[in-house]
Amino acid sequence: LDNVSIDNRLGEIEKGLIIEAINRTGGVQVRAAELLGINQRSLWHRIKKHGIDVAALKQSTKNVD
Repeated sequence: LDNVSIDNRLGEIEKGLIIEAINRTGGVQVRAAELLGINQRSLWHRIKKHGIDVAALKQSTKNVD
């Protein structure tokens, strides 16, 4: 397990799921929260906790099209 705490691993998994949901919904946080089964406020707090740049994700999904 390479001395990685369960909290760190779960945090990375959570961050990845949030990023995936934001990408899949084109950056619409209300829809991303629904997709993740959490409320919008919880999503906002988790975005801040993980330092996720939603604006950059929105821009990167626009560039893919």
